[in-house]
Amino acid sequence: MAYTSFDSTVPNATTQDGTDVCDAIRDNQEALRDAVVFGVFEDWDLTVTAGTGSASEPQYLTYDKSAERLRATLTWGTTGGEDGNVTQSVYEYSANSGSTYDTIGTLAISYDSNGNVTATTWS
Repeated sequence: MAYTSFDSTVPNATTQDGTDVCDAIRDNQEALRDAVVFGVFEDWDLTVTAGTGSASEPQYLTYDKSAERLRATLTWGTTGGEDGNVTQSVYEYSANSGSTYDTIGTLAISYDSNGNVTATTWS
């Protein structure tokens, strides 16, 4: 049996009958399951953009598929337990090839003096 990728155009009750709608829901749920388990989505390419620091501390992680973009803008700690760790990640979505982005949410990450995560806060 061939693998069925996620298809954002279905289900569509105006073009599909009841059986096809149910099949599309099942296929998309399975594709979502696989993406969550593997941590990647088929056909979404990753571009890593270096920041002003070292290449090991990128400013942007951008996934793209056609005109859609998902981007994480990373802020890196510079002192104490935060040094070399992401202290903030702003998650964004673009439907127009990155011309503009809508913020999904911001994750702040706190560390102890040993670099262990102690808390995360969404805003």
